Amino acid sequence: MALYYLTYYQPKSMTDLKLKISPAGQQKSAYLIEKLDNVGNEYTVICLAESDTKDGSHGTIEFNISKNGQFVVWKEFAKPNRVAGKIHFYYRRQQLKQFLSGLNPSDTVIAYHSLQTADIFYKYKREKRFKFVLELEEIYQDVVNCGPQKAAWERKVITAADGYILATEALSKEIPAERPYIVVNGTYHSEFERDAGFADDKIHCVYAGTFDPTKGGAAAAAAAEFLPENYHVHILGFGTEEQKKQLLERIAVVQKKAKCTLTYDGLKSGEEYIRFLQSCQIGLCTQIPDAKYTETSFPSKVLVYLANGLRVLSVRIPAVENSAVGGILYYYDKQLPQEIANAIMDIPMKEDYNSRQILNQLDKDCEKNLKRLMEIINNEPD
Repeated sequence: MALYYLTYYQPKSMTDLKLKISPAGQQKSAYLIEKLDNVGNEYTVICLAESDTKDGSHGTIEFNISKNGQFVVWKEFAKPNRVAGKIHFYYRRQQLKQFLSGLNPSDTVIAYHSLQTADIFYKYKREKRFKFVLELEEIYQDVVNCGPQKAAWERKVITAADGYILATEALSKEIPAERPYIVVNGTYHSEFERDAGFADDKIHCVYAGTFDPTKGGAAAAAAAEFLPENYHVHILGFGTEEQKKQLLERIAVVQKKAKCTLTYDGLKSGEEYIRFLQSCQIGLCTQIPDAKYTETSFPSKVLVYLANGLRVLSVRIPAVENSAVGGILYYYDKQLPQEIANAIMDIPMKEDYNSRQILNQLDKDCEKNLKRLMEIINNEPD
């Protein structure tokens, strides 16, 4: 009996491989690996990601990442052009098929949900009958136009799993009734308090994240026009060159009208990012509420803000409001700059607030819930 976690993750010691991994996915996978380790199971993490460089090539790499865990990234060859890149894509799929074909019904696989691998996991689950736990972050066909074939495979793989690690409670509506699941919104770690702050008496609000127009960076900037001079709105994050250009243009327009301070503060990471967040008092989650994905997708920035002690203002959507942290957030109902600004000003800054305490309890609960889920899955008959 063996436990495998197939995901898109690389340890900090392996960053020279430059694997194509999203920051949010990396963080979530690292958190679940830690929980698996604490539960006490022996496990193997298999990285499904490919290198993001044209000349990246290496043999299969294996090493221990903890007292209970081993890390494996499969062999990879260089991809100097698009043709080689496509060949490697299918090569990685063949590697996955070969691995799954060697499993037996006593083995357990936890897999990060992906449109690129849904058909493979579905077919080999049916053929090899291993125990299958699907880590479901969102329904991708609600986010992108993936075509009818991939959409069908996505639905099939969701119904094939024996258990689930869901990003939101709302996703439980997408899985077969009465199958076991746990909800892990994201990383429930809290950051210790740094000695950080801005040398003024202003209330600092921050939007940190993608500049995708649906995710709310522009809405946060627009709200600054309606805030008084004792507020400072910071915009920081990442996006395409076009997205960044459009957002900077919006910021420049608002800056000419606003009494409050509005600044673009670039992209920050690591300790610099944490200290910047902890210099602020309010975190903004201002994504567009009527996008299809908001029904089941939990914004990872909410937990990042809470981990650093910020009060959080969010658009009122079920995936957030009904989450484990929904009761300690502040909300607005209409995606209008004036409404967002009014909600910011209504946040009681002088009341006691301790988001870290709640996250610490959720962290303990997550570990217990994961242990219980694995017990349920492994006790099922082969």
